[in-house]
Amino acid sequence: MTEPVIVSRPGAGTMAIPLVFDSPHSGLEYPADMKPSLATNILRRSEDTFVDQLFKGVDQLGAVMVEATFPRCYIDPNRTTEDIEITALADAWTRTVKPSIKTNRGTGLVWTKIGGVHPIYDRKLTAAEVQGRIDNYWAPYHETLAAETERLYADFGGVWHINCHSMPARGDETTEDGPVDRADFVLGDRDGTTCAAAFTETVRDFLAGRGYDVAVNWPMKGVELVRKHGRPDENRHSLQIEINRRLYMDEIALTKNDRYDETAAVIADMTAAIATFVRSNAAV
Repeated sequence: MTEPVIVSRPGAGTMAIPLVFDSPHSGLEYPADMKPSLATNILRRSEDTFVDQLFKGVDQLGAVMVEATFPRCYIDPNRTTEDIEITALADAWTRTVKPSIKTNRGTGLVWTKIGGVHPIYDRKLTAAEVQGRIDNYWAPYHETLAAETERLYADFGGVWHINCHSMPARGDETTEDGPVDRADFVLGDRDGTTCAAAFTETVRDFLAGRGYDVAVNWPMKGVELVRKHGRPDENRHSLQIEINRRLYMDEIALTKNDRYDETAAVIADMTAAIATFVRSNAAV
């Protein structure tokens, strides 16, 4: 089995800073026990394709990068273990269940649909299958990300976290915003509860200064990972960044488009600006 998580840390000679990036949805290794009935090219629409590449190299800035190798439609690290779709199970689930709006769309902890309409399975999953996915994939991801943030927090007395995502260029009938074009970037801090306002403003101002349309907390506010790691009153700051896929890829072919290099350069400059912000606000 492929390791579920990859961690990149600053190399020798690079000064570490208390900054962690994570890409929970760019994994490409589909476990053999998934056995979907849906074609792979449709399954892959759920991935944050190329996001791990767009943020590659942040370790050279002194930051840490945490990446999932498994696909989000197998099990989603950005959900709670209570976000269970009971009707999708073949037998009883004995743990606490708290469905969310994501569950209703088939995109809870274990996805059952792509795009809210394409069923992933022609069968019901067993409770044992779901628990195995939690134990072998979800939990290691969360444990790894927590270990990196806690290590840096212990060293610096504060930590900053960027949760890296991409989004379809348009919403659809099943999404919160409906079938409309989306901003170039959406920043999510759960209505100011997961990081200091200055952190969100720094990223927003940088991107707006480069001419991009930037929305904050709509239609994405951030889900489990920023909620879990963002406690600004403890000097723990977590911000979600959603990149509109039209800026760098063909969403149907899942290939890089002619804007990829430009967008990658902007992301590199943005991560450098974030690192500068962290250095100026931490005991580095």
